[in-house]
Amino acid sequence: MTILEELSWRVGDAFAEAGLEPHLGRVKPADRPDLAQFQCNGALAAAKAAKQNPRALAEKVCETLRREAAFKDVSIAGPGFINLTLTDDDLARRLGDIIEDDSLGGWQTPVPTKILLDYGGRNVAKPPHVGHLRARIIRETP
Repeated sequence: MTILEELSWRVGDAFAEAGLEPHLGRVKPADRPDLAQFQCNGALAAAKAAKQNPRALAEKVCETLRREAAFKDVSIAGPGFINLTLTDDDLARRLGDIIEDDSLGGWQTPVPTKILLDYGGRNVAKPPHVGHLRARIIRETP
């Protein structure tokens, strides 16, 4: 599970606890990194559907999120944008999980296969012409 998926799940639970649709808790990287690491704009959509003040709905969600130890700061900006900043300990834990993951950066196949790589190149002693492109184009086909 990625960090955005996990945060969306947590924020979605906070939306559900506030009586709102959990899918509105989608989290994305903050548009303004000077304010927070992540943001959720779901309170604006929830307010439109419920015909309520978006800032008041965002405050209900933030109250729930502030109880979680993973967040260093949970704040509201503008009309109802929820800004989230993780604690340094939580980020360090996540980095530790990534480092310990053996599957990071690659994959294993059940049956290893040989792959032939051929780097096409022209004769540098001769001037280039359109014929030199032919070998490269043919090799790019799957």
